[in-house]
Amino acid sequence: MLTEASLSIWGWGSLGIVLFLITFGPFVIFYLTFYILCFVGGGLVVTLLFGKTNSEKYLEQCEHSFLPPTSTGVPKCLEEMKREARTIKIDRRLTGANIIDEPLQQVIQFSLRDYVQYWYYTLSDDESFLLEIRQTLQNALIQFATRNSDLFSKTLVSLCLLEYVI
Repeated sequence: MLTEASLSIWGWGSLGIVLFLITFGPFVIFYLTFYILCFVGGGLVVTLLFGKTNSEKYLEQCEHSFLPPTSTGVPKCLEEMKREARTIKIDRRLTGANIIDEPLQQVIQFSLRDYVQYWYYTLSDDESFLLEIRQTLQNALIQFATRNSDLFSKTLVSLCLLEYVI
């Protein structure tokens, strides 16, 4: 009974090994070794980098007592940039037809409100980013409209020529 069980274990084990080698190829041993070495090496690297990060934080705390104070030029420059008033020019024309431009402007406004403003205002109160996105969207829509109107006019001309030939 015991010999039958060991024979069954050896039979199933050898079948598993043969199927494993047939499925993954003869180089699977090298691949598995490489993967295990990469896993262990990656763990060591992460451990070393974490230790490095902690030691850098400690050195940074020690070095702050020896560093001279920062210059006043950078904060002055930042204050001046904040005080500088920029005139905002928004061209609301997109296609040239008011019946199309107004709904497109509303779509842009709602899209910015629903998909950008709700997360952007948690980061900053500066409106320039939102204006840049609006202008980028408007420029894309203007290019789309001009290319479609060119395509429409070319199609119209070709249809007129076709009618003339017929």
